[in-house]
Amino acid sequence: DNAAVLFLDIVGFTTLSDQLSSTKVVQLLDTVFTTLDGVCKKHDVVKIKTIGDSYMAVAFPHYVRNDITSAPHVGEEGVIPNEVRDEVWRAANAALDMLQAVSQMVSPAGSPDSSPDSSPDSSPDSSPDSSPESSPLQVRIGLHCGPITAGVIGTERMQYDAWGDTVNIASRMESTGEPGKIHVSEAFTNALKTSPHGRVTETSPPGPLSSVRGGTSSPFPVPCSLRERGALEIKGKGLMTTYWLESPLS
Repeated sequence: DNAAVLFLDIVGFTTLSDQLSSTKVVQLLDTVFTTLDGVCKKHDVVKIKTIGDSYMAVAFPHYVRNDITSAPHVGEEGVIPNEVRDEVWRAANAALDMLQAVSQMVSPAGSPDSSPDSSPDSSPDSSPDSSPESSPLQVRIGLHCGPITAGVIGTERMQYDAWGDTVNIASRMESTGEPGKIHVSEAFTNALKTSPHGRVTETSPPGPLSSVRGGTSSPFPVPCSLRERGALEIKGKGLMTTYWLESPLS
């Protein structure tokens, strides 16, 4: 089925984890991933998995019954599901929310041997986030859309997962992106432009900027912009034209 795939990675996490105690590393990942879980729930995006400091999620198309109800199609005889192609908008808005949420976090300062109770000056009110050595967290986010295969496999520690070229390209969008930015493919950009849940207004030259806003009837009215990055060499795919997905306030 067609879907929108999102990858997120914490910038500089390997270096940061070397400077922190194992407890602080776990606390940091828990804080970040719990926040991302909340964003996924808000935009009806499915969290697939985390790998180290990377986070993967998928926005699937919505299916509703054609009898004016919002109940999903579960195979009733004679009931044909209507497909609502809003997955790119949900993924885009989730990415924007994730970027904003993480930008408000700071990395805890410390060393591999430090712990919250190791200092004689520590107190219940002290926070590693208030240390002058703390710095804002940054992430890279990549988005792509297209056909994927998803399901549960194996017999031990079974897990729902997704595979396919679409997943690989979304991962490449993240890895070739830049800190604090959302990197999207041309396919994702075109899907946003043609989605019935939004409208696109091209700006005048010279700026290659497209303003994308949710339509008046769209349940996802968060405005965003698309700025062309240009042709980029993507491993296994050759040259691809890619874009930056931004908030108008960026």
